[in-house]
Amino acid sequence: MPLFPEPQLELVRHGDLATIAALDARGLPPGPGETAAAFAERLATLGRNLDRLAADLAANGTITLAGLTLAAADRIDPTLYAEAAEETERLFAFQSDWVPGFYVNPRFAWLFGGCAYFDTHDFFALFIIRKAFARQPRWFLYNRRELLAHELTHVARIALNAERFEERFAYQTAETAFRRALGSVFRTPADSALLLGAVLILAGSRLLQALLLPNLVAWPFWLAVFGVACHLGFRHWLTGREFQRARNHLIPTFGERALAALCRCTDAEIRALAALRTPQTVAAWLAAKRAGGELRWQLLFHRFAQPEAEAAAPPPDAPPPT
Repeated sequence: MPLFPEPQLELVRHGDLATIAALDARGLPPGPGETAAAFAERLATLGRNLDRLAADLAANGTITLAGLTLAAADRIDPTLYAEAAEETERLFAFQSDWVPGFYVNPRFAWLFGGCAYFDTHDFFALFIIRKAFARQPRWFLYNRRELLAHELTHVARIALNAERFEERFAYQTAETAFRRALGSVFRTPADSALLLGAVLILAGSRLLQALLLPNLVAWPFWLAVFGVACHLGFRHWLTGREFQRARNHLIPTFGERALAALCRCTDAEIRALAALRTPQTVAAWLAAKRAGGELRWQLLFHRFAQPEAEAAAPPPDAPPPT
């Protein structure tokens, strides 16, 4: 049976919110500015790509993606996704059951836990986690349930093409308050490489000072490490402040599902929400989003708005926020 039967895609094309909400609940929300027809075509493309993946694995036993060899024998049993489903449902109101996952140990990745692969143009997604998790729920600092929930959160947000708050959402699934608070300091591999590079240069300067250049001034190297750490720390504090303000501004309308609604917002929308200062400007901003007719926002109000907020919603011609 196809992942997305044609009758279901036809309902999506016609903008049936009940059908689109059911897909959103599986971790497949529409993207920013995406029409019902474009969303249906993206789903059809995803279905074809996943069918091709399954056919190639059945025919050859392995496929190669981004330099990694993925084997049919190493495919993660989808029943394990239940470990993560409770967490992603509680936080973000979705349970993914369609994402292919594989046990893989990339070369030279000694501390690797897992990561997601996706293509936003020719829509496709999968994720990989370390092979040790095939035998045990924990390895080193990693927990399989948390890792699955983390990667599935990334996959569910593919269409948003986000970066600023991406890791902050994914780390909401962490089991410890420490990782939830600080896990998203590094947004990209470049961030960790920048700090590691500064530390290695400092270490090299100290070695050079000890062996060859006793008069080498050390403070510029310490300053570089301090500067990188301050940059990452201040950016993390700033985005955390924006994240919390935006979430708080959604609570009157979306209640306990405010985080789930926020998870479907773009970086620009989260920053815009955070910048609002009064309940009136927040209400006007949300009214403008609702009146704009974008499929994604129609879905948010359909799935998450509280009944009392729905009853008090301003008319569709409410003025846009200033």
